[in-house]
Amino acid sequence: MLDSKTMALAQDVRALLTKGLDALARVGIETEPLKQALLDLDGPFLLVVVGEFNSGKSSLLNALLGGDFLKEGVTPTTDRINLIGYGPEPKLQPQSPELVLIELPHPLLKEVRLVDTPGTNAILQHHQVLTQKFLPRADLILFVTSADRPFTQSEANFLSFIRAWGKKVVLVINKMDLLSEAELPQVLEFVRKGVDQTLGHIPPIFAVSARRARQGQAATSHIPELEAHIYQVLTHQAAQLKLGAPLGVLARLAEEARPALETRIKETEKQLATCHELDGLLQRHEERTRRDFSGQVALALQAIDEVRVRGERWLDEKVRFSRFLELMQSNKLKQSFIDDVVKGANQEIERRVLEAMNWLAKRDRELLEDALSLLREAPGLRRTEQVGPEERTIAGNLEEALRSFDAEAEAIQLRDFIQESLRGTALAEVGVMGLGLTILLVAQKIAFDILGIFATVFGAILATSILPRRKEVAKTRLRERLAELKSTLERALHETLNTEIERTHQRFNSLYRTPCTRLENTRNAALAHLQLVEDLRREALELRNRLD
Repeated sequence: MLDSKTMALAQDVRALLTKGLDALARVGIETEPLKQALLDLDGPFLLVVVGEFNSGKSSLLNALLGGDFLKEGVTPTTDRINLIGYGPEPKLQPQSPELVLIELPHPLLKEVRLVDTPGTNAILQHHQVLTQKFLPRADLILFVTSADRPFTQSEANFLSFIRAWGKKVVLVINKMDLLSEAELPQVLEFVRKGVDQTLGHIPPIFAVSARRARQGQAATSHIPELEAHIYQVLTHQAAQLKLGAPLGVLARLAEEARPALETRIKETEKQLATCHELDGLLQRHEERTRRDFSGQVALALQAIDEVRVRGERWLDEKVRFSRFLELMQSNKLKQSFIDDVVKGANQEIERRVLEAMNWLAKRDRELLEDALSLLREAPGLRRTEQVGPEERTIAGNLEEALRSFDAEAEAIQLRDFIQESLRGTALAEVGVMGLGLTILLVAQKIAFDILGIFATVFGAILATSILPRRKEVAKTRLRERLAELKSTLERALHETLNTEIERTHQRFNSLYRTPCTRLENTRNAALAHLQLVEDLRREALELRNRLD
């Protein structure tokens, strides 16, 4: 009958195992050992006997059971798992090609099922595989080594395998009758040191002679001491071992999941490095484009400054008392302003604006070319077979975008952006007349506005002070009107730049962001799974410590 503390622990164990089954299945780990461990919680106590062939496992079990139930020999004799349980009469029932159920009328078997496994380190690798597959089910392991070749390196390796599953071990040195009284302590000390190095602690160790027990020499065989220890374990530790066994399985499976998850994370991070490089490339492109576009803007606006300089010089030359008669001819004066100040400037401004748009279009093409160069130089892309599917998708998208890129069409769209930016300004008619003609029209209006300043005084006698003041007013008006034109055009150019950068950002992102998002999701899922299995392992070990 389990006490309340053990029953509470049993509920915690079942809850954690159920949680582990679901979590490991989602991670993609084989959960069959854990399913079996969960089922075995309701089954009998399993004492599994393991050891290399010819270590005397079958003879030890025959000695414990007091009969010749299992085949013995110097060659591998057990080729299947023998599951030995209680029955009123001896019975052998094959359950599968790998499992035989043996029933025997022995009182020990009412409390425990003994499991005789094929020998390890045998020529037949199938035997060792059978044993390893059954180990996760063990509640307690009887590890048998032979006194004439105690604790070999292959046995140490196999014991390490057992330790990884978190199994409790009782070590049995069989065939002690082959040793002299002086040799026995030496062998015991040798085994203790070897086991301590392998397990990190020294489990219970029994030196026995199954042969003496079969010959009726029970007292000197030390089999009764081993049997008493088994009964003591069943009496005082069975529940704890039974609950701890599946926790060891859970911890082992969680540990086994780590390398695959870490490899998946590492590989995904390598592929994501390409995404990060493309993000950085796009950011650098935007920063350089903004910085360098200021030069294109300056060139376009410089033409307006040149108009201002010519206009001020024209006013200085034309607005003089010595040219009074010319000032009276307003139509000729206006035409002179158009010819000397404005003519050609509109075409120059339009040319420089269009050059700025073409420059932007070329920068977009350079971004695609730089991205493809970056991909080709990436370590993971130097050999085609090393490239992940997401990287191939990105490269294919970039190549297709570059093939279909039309710089001329791109520049035309940018001119449309300029038109949209100028809507509602003094240059609103650019969409109808073209930028050059619209600027010419605006310049003419500026000319009429400026020359209108002198209209009220042309028919009168101009005082010495009036004409210079009107000239300064005209210069100020010229600067103001051209400053408005300059500001309008500068704002439109920067709005076009912002629109194009945002559009380029979206288009370029669309070429790689979806595959990169899938990679990020894969990485994040693997990280979450890694944290999950680490938490499972930690919880399993903490719960098992509570059982001790």
